[in-house]
Amino acid sequence: MARIAFLIAETDQVQDGNYLRFANALYERHHRVTLCFMESLGMAKSRVVASGCEVTEKIYADELFAEMNNIYLDTFDVVWILSLGMRHSFLDKMQLLFTLQEQCRLINSLDAIMHFKSKYFTASHSDIFKHPETWASTHPDVLYDVMQTKGGKWIVKPPASSFGRNVYLLTHNDPNAHVILESMCGIEENEFCMLQRYVEEIAQGEKRVILAGGNPVGQYLRTVGRDHRTNVWQGANVAACQLTPEERNYCERIGKRLLSFGAEYVGMDLAFPWVIEFNVINPGGITTIDQLTGTDITGTILDQIIT
Repeated sequence: MARIAFLIAETDQVQDGNYLRFANALYERHHRVTLCFMESLGMAKSRVVASGCEVTEKIYADELFAEMNNIYLDTFDVVWILSLGMRHSFLDKMQLLFTLQEQCRLINSLDAIMHFKSKYFTASHSDIFKHPETWASTHPDVLYDVMQTKGGKWIVKPPASSFGRNVYLLTHNDPNAHVILESMCGIEENEFCMLQRYVEEIAQGEKRVILAGGNPVGQYLRTVGRDHRTNVWQGANVAACQLTPEERNYCERIGKRLLSFGAEYVGMDLAFPWVIEFNVINPGGITTIDQLTGTDITGTILDQIIT
């Protein structure tokens, strides 16, 4: 029996999603599970603490959390990070969690969270997977010149955002191109913007593949809805799908490499053969796959990660 703490986003009520399903499944397997709010992370008496409550019975969506108490995180076997909380305190939280690495196992590793959360690692490892041509800068003129020189379609987005926010599809002759780049880089040109070659394969849809313990355990298809984005939060359409044998072999190879970086639970966006990005914080997919197919892959994920 393991002691497992989940660091989750703070809400007034329990929400259906990864932590609810993981917590219930682990509780039924007789593990001791505690839910902690990431934003409560701190230090007390030189030890890392968070506000949390132990799961003593099955939990349900929309119910209130049990009474929260200060919990010493170094008493757990596993600390599973499912939220980063507020962006402005990211560095402090990573430094606090760094002190736990010798006391307990972190899922995912801090290296994975630090580097796979952004798009830079993906763009710079063409030896592992195929990734669209990528540029990044805080200077809009630099990125604009790339578009003018190379021509064609481009995706413009922040390097480390989520939910499909501030993602634009532009062409080199779009009259809004420069002003959008200016906005993305900020008035003082102190914010990074990423420029990525648009790949035509994505028009056929993007598969969200769930990788657990280095293995693909589930997937679904996302196709464009009201605009070019294939993000569910931005109106994309979803459907059940399968991986082709070639796609599965590709995902297995990538999954094993990700595992070597401590990325044990990952959502990968695939427009074969292009890997668009990874989600290593709280990848969606469990509830969507359940709704589309009637199959709950929670147990399969845990079988790959918690032994």
